[in-house]
Amino acid sequence: MLSIIKKTLITLAIFLITPITIIAINWQWQPETLNSTSKYLFWITETAGVPWALLSCVFFALLFALCLKLKSPKQLAKLLIILVVAMLLGQAIKSVVKTYTADSRPFVLWIESKYNVDDEYFYSLSRSDRREILKQYIAHSPEIPKWLYQHWRSETGYTFPSGHALFAATWAFLALTLLNFKRYQTIICIIIAWAVLIEMSRIVLGMHRPIDVIVGSIIAWFIAMLSYYLAKRWQLIKE
Repeated sequence: MLSIIKKTLITLAIFLITPITIIAINWQWQPETLNSTSKYLFWITETAGVPWALLSCVFFALLFALCLKLKSPKQLAKLLIILVVAMLLGQAIKSVVKTYTADSRPFVLWIESKYNVDDEYFYSLSRSDRREILKQYIAHSPEIPKWLYQHWRSETGYTFPSGHALFAATWAFLALTLLNFKRYQTIICIIIAWAVLIEMSRIVLGMHRPIDVIVGSIIAWFIAMLSYYLAKRWQLIKE
């Protein structure tokens, strides 16, 4: 157990490097942040958002089942329960906290400063009316690419914490805790790298502040520890 905690805390530290550095240098999102690599980050971020996140879940569930070499239907069912509970718990926590904190996304604050659209007024509107605001000011903006405008239209909710970062970090921590690191080191490192790119994409695309991805990663760590406990109790994995 101590070995798993040590590995996961090291991984958590890796997830926190980028957002903490951004906070330390007092970096703020602006359209000038966007460059030729931004669209690649957008494609990556889509793997942690609806509807592609569902395919990501299916892929990771199959991968874990193969790596754990689970053969009996009972074992497969237990693994599926653990993974589904981990995903649903994370998103439920995210939704409750977002509603309670009601913090504005970075791109909404930029719209406020650029076009004098009050962020509180923006969030007082229905989601369809929020999309109309974006259409009015952003649809033909030379500063915002069409693909990012469309992404913003689909993500007009609150910012804290980052659901995408929580989703990706949860899968990374699950890979680290459920799979044999010595045997599947390459696979685990690739999943961790994917999660790091997800959190970076959320900041670069104006969707989240650094603190959003920090808290999302921490929540993911706690969920993974609970999942590891259940997996051990149900004898799906060994030390």
